[in-house]
Amino acid sequence: GELDNLRRHYRQTLQNLPIPASSIGDDGEILMWNHAMEALTGISADEVVGAKLMALPEHWHVLLDDFNKGSEPHRYKHRLDLRGKPHWLNLHKAALNGPDHPEGGSIILVEDQTETRLLEDELMHSERLASVGRLAAGVAHEIGNPVTGISSLAQNLKLETDNPEILDTANQIQQQTRRISTILQSLMNFSRTGNHAHATRYEPVSLHRCVEESINLLSLGNNSKGIHYANDCPPELQILGDEQRLVQVFVNLLANARDASPEGGSIQVTGKRDSYSAIIEVIDEGSGIPADQQDHVFEPFFTTKASNKGTGLGLSLVYSIVEEHYGNIQVESPAQTMSGKGTCMRLRLPAYEPDTDA
Repeated sequence: GELDNLRRHYRQTLQNLPIPASSIGDDGEILMWNHAMEALTGISADEVVGAKLMALPEHWHVLLDDFNKGSEPHRYKHRLDLRGKPHWLNLHKAALNGPDHPEGGSIILVEDQTETRLLEDELMHSERLASVGRLAAGVAHEIGNPVTGISSLAQNLKLETDNPEILDTANQIQQQTRRISTILQSLMNFSRTGNHAHATRYEPVSLHRCVEESINLLSLGNNSKGIHYANDCPPELQILGDEQRLVQVFVNLLANARDASPEGGSIQVTGKRDSYSAIIEVIDEGSGIPADQQDHVFEPFFTTKASNKGTGLGLSLVYSIVEEHYGNIQVESPAQTMSGKGTCMRLRLPAYEPDTDA
């Protein structure tokens, strides 16, 4: 009776342990699935105890079965996307053997480090923004004032002469001062990218709607070049995010694709669900990006355009916003192997599934 009471005590201790824990037999059978494991996975013990790891949803059975069969006793900061949000998990494993455990097996503990990781990211992001913000504010102050003075002198020059050459020079001076102002504003926008603290306010966003709004915004401009935009992003494809900032991403990507495309060219935006990720591709028919430049396109002030056509901050802003949404962006060029032309910008973001709890 005492031995039975002791076993019940230890079993109850494991069940109520605040850390997710699971006991796995040598054959992969789930022998114990505690309450914290139920809360983390959204899977009740009644559903899985007695079943094999392979019976779990794909993302869980791949993670736990691979870790259970592996030789490493610990795995740190493993990323898993759940319910449209990234989670970071630490896994620990201990073998159950000896005379008290003739059946063998192992016990797996899962630490959810998501909150800690988000706080670390928020701190690093805030420090970076503070640094860039101070730089941007200093640049804006030190350069903005003399630029305003130059622009005022150019305006006054128009009132003091009728000489067409001088008037043309004054116009060029004003055009260049406006370009400097645009660069300063772009730098300020780059320094004000959001931080991960806003992630708790993210809402389900339709990527099709974001792309459609971006296309509409670009169509209002004068530089259309007769480009045809194809929005093939499925309406049901959603992520958790900030809709306006995602529109900003697609406006930048589509504007770059438009500038690189020939007159009357086509730009295609595709989207698909790949396991727990949403993959969106923006594909143009331009001349492509040289291989030696592809690693630098997301760096601030790097641009493949002429010096008077871009500031080199658009893709830096895109990269920052995608990173805020716990995604990544890659460039593939040429997009068309046969012709050697075109560029594909591929975004991968955690997908949102409204009816799925895990």
